[in-house]
This record gives sequence, C-alpha cells and structure tokens, in this order.
Amino acid sequence: MRTTTYLAALATSALIGLGASAAPASAAAPTTEKQRGVVITCTGSAQGLSVYVDLYENDKHGNVVQVILNDNPDTAKSRELAQPFLNDGVVKTGITINAKRVSISGTAERVGPKRHVHEVIEDGGEHIVSDGFHRHLANDLVLKYGQKTVPLDCAPAFYYDLTVTREPIEG
Repeated sequence: MRTTTYLAALATSALIGLGASAAPASAAAPTTEKQRGVVITCTGSAQGLSVYVDLYENDKHGNVVQVILNDNPDTAKSRELAQPFLNDGVVKTGITINAKRVSISGTAERVGPKRHVHEVIEDGGEHIVSDGFHRHLANDLVLKYGQKTVPLDCAPAFYYDLTVTREPIEG
C-alpha cells in the first residue's frame, strides 16, 4: 500500500492543479487564479483485494480518478472525468481495469471548521504560493470490482478553496 508520505505528496500536488503546465521561462509576470475542488485519497482491503484510490476535482484543471489494484502497475488506471464525481454529497465514479468495471460510490460531506492553508513550493520552474482554506470531508465510500466490495478508508479527504499564484523562477 502507499505510504503516508506518498499520500501527503500526492495531496499537495493536487492542490496546485494536476496536469497544469509550467509557464514558459520568458513569462516574467506572475499569474493568479482561484481554484476550488476536492481531494479524496483512499485505501482498502477485503476479499483478497487491496486498493488505492485517488479522486481529484479542480474547477480550473479538471477532474481525475486513479485506481491501483493489489499495488500492481498492470492493474492500475487513471482517467480524466468530464464531470465532477461529487454532487450534492454523493460520490459516484468509476473506471475500467482489465475489461472489468471498477465503481467508487458513497457519500462525502463538508464538516468542521475551515482550516487556513498557506503553502509555498517550487515546481516546474515556478515559485507557487497557495493561500486559502481546506475543510474536512466526512465520507463513507466503497469500491466494487467484479464480485468484490472493498470499504475505503479515506485520508486525506478535504474540500479546498485556494488562491494560487505562480511566478516563473528566473535563472
């Protein structure tokens, strides 16, 4: 299964816009945009099947589902989603792996107080500053693959609302 460090790194990269391309080195002006979305990272094991699931929504950079079965690259897949997977507290999405449908479903609701976020990183030749908040998502999700059902333990699971400023690193 994935380590906590790996999960934290994955969640951090999700906050800055999965698949967002770096600005060209010649662009000196910083860019700022508002990003809202959801990060839900889960693991689970049942009926001889261990799973890793990453669900990511970003209103500026798209939505992605990734599933890894039995920690095996041959049974791993990700895809961009045309629509959000979380609607009115209901999670519903899926993917096909080895000609079998994988479905992820359940509920996720924002709970608790907003938690302030300020993160500064350098990535892809850019200095990136994210400011805003996270809010925990209480969730109850399951993955179904063939005849197997796996309850998912999801952490991190949060909604985010950030202002992200990217500035090319001159050098």
